[in-house]
Amino acid sequence: MITRNPKRHLSRAALDEYLDHSSPSVLTIPGEPICRLVVDPAQRRIALRTTHDGRPAPALDLEYIHLNVVHIDGDRWYELSIEYADHPHESYLLISDITDLLQQEGVTFEAAVVSAVATFEQILAHSRSLSREKQIGLFGELLFLIGCIRATSVQEGIESWKGFAPNEHDFVFPTGAFEIKTTTTEARRHRISGLEQLRPLPDSPLWLISIQLTAATPATGRTLSEIVDEARELTSDDTDLARSLARAGWRERDRDTYRTSYRLRSTPAAYLVDRDFPALTRHAISRGCAHPELFVDASYTIDVTTLSSSEPPSPADRFIQEG
Repeated sequence: MITRNPKRHLSRAALDEYLDHSSPSVLTIPGEPICRLVVDPAQRRIALRTTHDGRPAPALDLEYIHLNVVHIDGDRWYELSIEYADHPHESYLLISDITDLLQQEGVTFEAAVVSAVATFEQILAHSRSLSREKQIGLFGELLFLIGCIRATSVQEGIESWKGFAPNEHDFVFPTGAFEIKTTTTEARRHRISGLEQLRPLPDSPLWLISIQLTAATPATGRTLSEIVDEARELTSDDTDLARSLARAGWRERDRDTYRTSYRLRSTPAAYLVDRDFPALTRHAISRGCAHPELFVDASYTIDVTTLSSSEPPSPADRFIQEG
């Protein structure tokens, strides 16, 4: 049995090395409480072991995920084991999420498992490839992410990407928040989902970044899969990027279904979401509608073609300038 102490998380390539071993590997993940990753290729199993805190193991009703309390060398451990079949990387991401919740957020083991498994189940629920609308949206967000990484750093760029999480703006930097809207129409028409999407954060400006795409030939454009590969290459296949892609709906098994190539129809444009911007928010409803408390939610389309764009703060300014 091989025992190693790696950096906090493994890259996709590093995990593949352990998956190619004939014997199990046990890797200690730095931090408290103690967390150990078990990779057992012969059993096609990957597991997390962490210190038992005296509470019963939470009940899980999942076919390929098992949770037990085990005794090893006189110590008691929680062990969450996943039969990964053809999805070892996705299984590793689930374990990484639980580890981060334990060691970085300080939550209990039960809370970490329940939270991470809920996210994992949502990921598994997307058994079909992304809809065309979501493909276009992810394409635009990855274009912006790549631009931000080149303007800042891999870590800052990936950590800023929040759009896959509920009630978050797409990208959040110290300089402001950025909502990325991508369309294939000739006009800059963008769908706004909900009354909160264009609500600025306190003491932080909000910018709408408008991206227009058009269909292209393979020689002049790129597919969604190619944009994903470019982001992976730029970040050396960073584990956090893989986790973010998964939460955004990307599945490696679907890559062959994304065959349409796109290129920019125009230079991206930036719009400050201020009093003069056409945003339908709860604040706007409270000022202009009777019984605003009865409005539950709303989705709408805006056309910003005739609005004057502005120069956004870093790192979006470079993205706009370089197109």
